[in-house]
Amino acid sequence: MVKGIYVHIPFCSYKCPYCDFTSLINSPVSGEEYVNLLKREIGFYQGLDYGLETLYFGGGTPTLLEPKLLGEIIEEVQKFGSPEEITVEANPETVSGNKLKELKKLGVNRLSIGVQSFLSKGLEALGRKHSVEDSIRAYESAREVGFETVSIDLIYAYPGQKAEDVEEELRWIDRLRPDHLSAYMLTPYEGTPLGFRAKSGEVKLPEEEELASIYDLLWRGLKELGYERYELSNWAQRGKECRHNLLYWTMEEFVGLGVSAWGFVGRVRYGNTKNVLSYAEGVLSNKRPLESEVFISDRDFFEESLMLRLRLRWGLRAEEKELIPPHLVEFFEEREGRLGIREEFMLLANEITAEVLVYNSDRKPLEVRNG
Repeated sequence: MVKGIYVHIPFCSYKCPYCDFTSLINSPVSGEEYVNLLKREIGFYQGLDYGLETLYFGGGTPTLLEPKLLGEIIEEVQKFGSPEEITVEANPETVSGNKLKELKKLGVNRLSIGVQSFLSKGLEALGRKHSVEDSIRAYESAREVGFETVSIDLIYAYPGQKAEDVEEELRWIDRLRPDHLSAYMLTPYEGTPLGFRAKSGEVKLPEEEELASIYDLLWRGLKELGYERYELSNWAQRGKECRHNLLYWTMEEFVGLGVSAWGFVGRVRYGNTKNVLSYAEGVLSNKRPLESEVFISDRDFFEESLMLRLRLRWGLRAEEKELIPPHLVEFFEEREGRLGIREEFMLLANEITAEVLVYNSDRKPLEVRNG
């Protein structure tokens, strides 16, 4: 049963040096044309079994589109059900009080603001064009309009970041009190400007010892502020977890729409083309604009589900302790019948997960129950 729909809006006013998502500065396809393509693509999925809970607009910068265009997509999606959570990602400089009011009238009830840093030095290091004031203005406008949930994104471990910078970020979080917070470690992806500069030595990311100090201050500080970590990079006030992203981490079915979007339906994972002209050509030819389509076997489902649930703070059931290698048991803790990696070791989550997967490589795939 399809529980979520993701819509990729690829338009951006500039390209961040660390970004490896599909985004377009000068698109050969206009916003209106793109929305019409999305509305046609939605029709390709009308025969599925829906129990729609969430709708998520990601990018790119969805708020570069006029609200009425996003509203046209919402209207099409609502033919399949009425999602209780509708999220729109926003860059701080692209939203005003009036635009936010229009989004709220359309049924959008969750706003995710790409703050990235509350320090000018952080924004400069990340190549962001908005200011700290833009972020605060966007957040306060969202509160004034009355959004049910406001989330902010932060990036840590950027060039030049020190432990005291994290303390300043935490002071702003304490002052603003967002409902939800995502904090991602800066990654120099291959093929991005940051990746090239990091590889050449032109920029230096925090060394291992400083990274550990930054990370430790961040998660402990958020815990002291009352935020509950529910996934490797995500914290929330109680009941404000992102329901859409939880669909990904628990291997639920969802439809992905738009250039470069991917989805998971009926044990098949598919990905759309990353070329906007190829995307348009496919949709206008009444063909799904696919770049890849892979059937997920029982073995793959078992391993992927295990990998994703290890990202969750309490992703395993207590009886699944047998999946943990004996020498790694001390890295885990149990609470109320659930099992997860201890917070102080979550910086090592990738390494721990790799060892868990190797330990279970000869295990017959089990029936994996989500949640």
